[in-house]
Amino acid sequence: MVQDKSKRLMLVAVSLLLVVAVSLSAVAQEEAVQVRARVSGQIFLTIWAGNMINFDVDPISMPEATDRTELSVMTNAKRYSITGHFGKFKINGYDLIESQKFFIQSIAPGTGQGISGWTSPDNRMTILEDEDGMTDGETTVVEYLLRVDFSVPAGEGDLEIVYTAVAAF
Repeated sequence: MVQDKSKRLMLVAVSLLLVVAVSLSAVAQEEAVQVRARVSGQIFLTIWAGNMINFDVDPISMPEATDRTELSVMTNAKRYSITGHFGKFKINGYDLIESQKFFIQSIAPGTGQGISGWTSPDNRMTILEDEDGMTDGETTVVEYLLRVDFSVPAGEGDLEIVYTAVAAF
């Protein structure tokens, strides 16, 4: 009978060891989950202020007028640039851009390069070059100057400027 108890105790001890060993091996087993994200590149340009510019000038009492547009850019591109496409700016057949009566300049909000000094625009022109991106919104200021004399005919003219923001590489 003592031997039976001893065998039973031995059997219980071995069973407990097996249960503990199986439990430990189950705890040591690992599984992995791989997570992947793909973020698309975006650039968003908004005219924050100055989407309608009105100049009232004359050669004697007000030969110059200035105004400005504020362009806001949000992008996750590392760098970006802004270009402007300038249409014709004519009054009775007289082109204010070709005759160098209309000028622009721009102020970079960060490390980019704007247009320093009044410049008569080309048909397509870089307004801001190689600006630091990764921004929830920064503002580029584009300033305009209209300077007239008696060579400019009386009348009205319209100009449309289309601004485009592009990722720079």
